[in-house]
Amino acid sequence: MVRFRLCVFGIAIAIVPLAGGCAAELGQPQAELSTTRSPLEKAAIRQTDDAGNRLPFDTDFPNRWSGNNDGTTYEPCTQVPFEVVDHFGLDRQSIADVAASDHQTARGCEWRFANDPRSTLAQFVGNLVRPSAGLSGHKELNRAGTTWLPDASIAGRRVLRESAMPGDCAVYVQSGTALVITTVTRMGLNPPPSERVCGEALDFLRATINQIPS
Repeated sequence: MVRFRLCVFGIAIAIVPLAGGCAAELGQPQAELSTTRSPLEKAAIRQTDDAGNRLPFDTDFPNRWSGNNDGTTYEPCTQVPFEVVDHFGLDRQSIADVAASDHQTARGCEWRFANDPRSTLAQFVGNLVRPSAGLSGHKELNRAGTTWLPDASIAGRRVLRESAMPGDCAVYVQSGTALVITTVTRMGLNPPPSERVCGEALDFLRATINQIPS
C-alpha cells in the first residue's frame, strides 16, 4: 500500500493517512471496496490507457478511470519508460496500482526501491478540485497538515513541493485539469531530510515531464 496523505487532492481518498488537517470537499463519490466479480464482469473491465497500452497488471476496478481523474490522458503505469525505472534504482517487478478501491481519485502506480524495498516512489494523477484556480488553488486548499516548500520549475512548468515529515516528499505539476503527483517515501529510523527526498521526486518528474501533457 502506498503511504499517501489524505490531503493529496483536497478530497476524500481511500488511502492510508499520514497526517491530518486536510481540506474536505463535498460531492465526491465514496470509494467502493473491491468485490468478487464473475469472469464476464472481469472481461468487461478496462485494462488499457487512452492510447490502448495494456496496464502491467489486471485491475478489478471498473471505475479506475473515472470523473475523478479524467483531467489528463497521462497514465504513469504505462508511460514511464523502463529505462527511467531502472535509472532510479526501482524494482520493475514491484510495480503496483495505487488504487486500493473502486472510484478512487488517485490513478497511477508505485514502485519499490530495489536496494530498499520498504521505501517507495509513486506517480499518479487526480483531478483538481478547483481547475480554474490551478496549482495556487490546490496549495491554498491544502495549507494545513503539511509543509509547503518553495516552488520549483521543470521545463518551464511550475512545480509544487510539500513534505509532511522527514523522508517524505510530494511534487505536483498540472496536466490539463488534473495534477500529476510524484511522491518519494523513505522509511527507516533516520530518514533523509525532506530536501534530499524532494530532490529524488523532482528528478523523477524531470525524467518523465516530456510524457506529461500540459
